[in-house]
Amino acid sequence: MLELVFYIAAVLLLVFLLKHLPPRVPEKVLEENGVKTKEEEKDKPKAPETSEGKEDRADHLAEKGKLKKAEKIYLDLIVENPQEARFYNKLGLVYAQQGAFKDAQDALKQALTIEPDNDTVYNNLGLVAYKEERFDEAAQYYEKSLEINNTIPSRFVNLGLAYFMQKKYRKAADAFEQALILEPANEEYKKLLAEAEEKLK
Repeated sequence: MLELVFYIAAVLLLVFLLKHLPPRVPEKVLEENGVKTKEEEKDKPKAPETSEGKEDRADHLAEKGKLKKAEKIYLDLIVENPQEARFYNKLGLVYAQQGAFKDAQDALKQALTIEPDNDTVYNNLGLVAYKEERFDEAAQYYEKSLEINNTIPSRFVNLGLAYFMQKKYRKAADAFEQALILEPANEEYKKLLAEAEEKLK
């Protein structure tokens, strides 16, 4: 009996609510009162994307290997922000990943005209030279990068590899030792040092 009472009460409440719901306002009335309809909201032009938003999108595309799309966005960013060295740096890396080493070098050198003491750009110039097997030039760029910032172990490894490829095993071993001072537990660095030391025997 109690359940039936609850059921009837629920039905009555539902009927009451349905009767007292506000009627749907016609879109014409909304327009006359300056309220945007769903269609208008859909057709409304999007706000221009910020440079930061574009950069994030380009970075994401580059990480996914969509290099041509990333390249286009970095070029757009350079047109909009010609004094931002980081955009030239990122463009240079995208070119390098595509094997366009001359373009990569040009973009990275342009970054240096804006920020002459940018250690990251020097390191990336070293990477480009290394990929082209210009190992002596790569070592010079890595050394310059380390003169500015000697706190990143992987850069000592880069330098060590450039020396190793020139058969300068003592210098290579010294560079790998420096990397291990900064990151003592790195097994890969230990192997590289052991290889260089083996060549010295």
